[in-house]
Amino acid sequence: MLTKPSKNPAVKRSLVLAGGGMRVAYQAGVLMALEESGLQFSHVDGTSGGIFNTSMLASGLSPKTMAEKWRTLKLKYFVSTRKVKDYLHMFKMQGYADADNIRKKVFPHLGINLKNINANAEINATFNVCNFRTKSVEAKPNTTVKEDHLIAGVSLPLFMPAIKIDEDWYTDAVWIKDANLIESVNQGSKELWLVWAIGNSPNYLKGAFHQYVHMIEMSANGGLLEEYRYIHKLNELATADEKIKLFVIKSQIPLPLDPDFFFNKINARELVNMGYAQAKGYLQNYKPEGELLDETASASEEPDFLLTFRSEYFGKLAFNSKQTPVQLFIYTRFAQFPDKQVCEVYSSIKIGREELEIPTYNYEIIGGNQELKGVSKFVLDGKEMTLTTVQKLSSPIEIAMGLGFKQIEIKVQAEDGSTMIEGKLYQSMGSRLKSLYSTNLSTITDKRTGLRAKLKMFKAFINHVKTKTS
Repeated sequence: MLTKPSKNPAVKRSLVLAGGGMRVAYQAGVLMALEESGLQFSHVDGTSGGIFNTSMLASGLSPKTMAEKWRTLKLKYFVSTRKVKDYLHMFKMQGYADADNIRKKVFPHLGINLKNINANAEINATFNVCNFRTKSVEAKPNTTVKEDHLIAGVSLPLFMPAIKIDEDWYTDAVWIKDANLIESVNQGSKELWLVWAIGNSPNYLKGAFHQYVHMIEMSANGGLLEEYRYIHKLNELATADEKIKLFVIKSQIPLPLDPDFFFNKINARELVNMGYAQAKGYLQNYKPEGELLDETASASEEPDFLLTFRSEYFGKLAFNSKQTPVQLFIYTRFAQFPDKQVCEVYSSIKIGREELEIPTYNYEIIGGNQELKGVSKFVLDGKEMTLTTVQKLSSPIEIAMGLGFKQIEIKVQAEDGSTMIEGKLYQSMGSRLKSLYSTNLSTITDKRTGLRAKLKMFKAFINHVKTKTS
């Protein structure tokens, strides 16, 4: 069990779930990978958007169930406007929306249940809120936290009002800190596993929205740096066995912002798949001594251009001697930096109508003259499977117009090499046309991102994968 505290753990670990708006669906994928790794945590701490996932864990949900809850959540639940008359006095409003839908729709759908949280003796969880009177962060334990604390903890100033609890006003702690490492230190943890969903880019972008995001980045990362300094001083006084180690799971290329989520440029499925694959990669390669306690721990790389697109395939294939519905979902990010190109592919597979969706990891692209071959892994019933896919490479204009990637050949093999599933899946015309809308090209430069730029990026993508070898 991921979060079952042990009375005498060899190493006491804290799982620190930082904020990141609705993008924290990413964390559900990370938690799936952590659970598969066998790591156990005696303490879980949530701040801002991380409160959603901390609350789900404290409500008794498994990471797999959490991922499915995020995949099926309707984004409109996050939208909750105030009374029309309130907008006649816009400059006197505490927030331009309210928390009614989060309380009545988001929490119930995600399985967040206060009674279960308060009564859960199998977890030691804390939830961070900002006490506006004292201008300080309070970490509320799961045994005594109130639902109003959970709501206040995700009430970002300007967008949502503060909440009065007893005699004090409470709000999101993000402007002070977006991850409470010190609470984990106070809990006696020697390993701090931070799941970071906010970017830390060196580029200062134009526009009011970008600069609002930059303010959050500055507060969040600035708070981390202050806590690093405190932990560093503690480590100077500690023996080798008592030093505190930091491990950080993050996306090297920043996660898309909430507007991209709202406008379906990315969805919860893709965020879950991304979190799972990136966490699996981190766990395979992380350094036992942990990360350096400096700005590099949360640093990200922002490409000059980032192209993203998705494809969704369906069909019926033989599995366990029966014709079974199979679905495959693929999300691609192709990034251009001044000195390199990076292609990331995240996917998930669903076998059967009632089964949970399974994300893949270790996705490798193997190029060919006129085809795109992918090899990845996934875990089915506790066993590692190999998924091999082959797609025909269309022209850049066909892909850009949503007319490419009509079908895909798949093969699922067990560890002993036996073939479990094999055949073709197809992408409907509707899915292909929807991909035209969801395909997105963003840039940090002043250059255009219209159709001509997209065609250029798709051409670069095709040339990149053709030269890729295993």
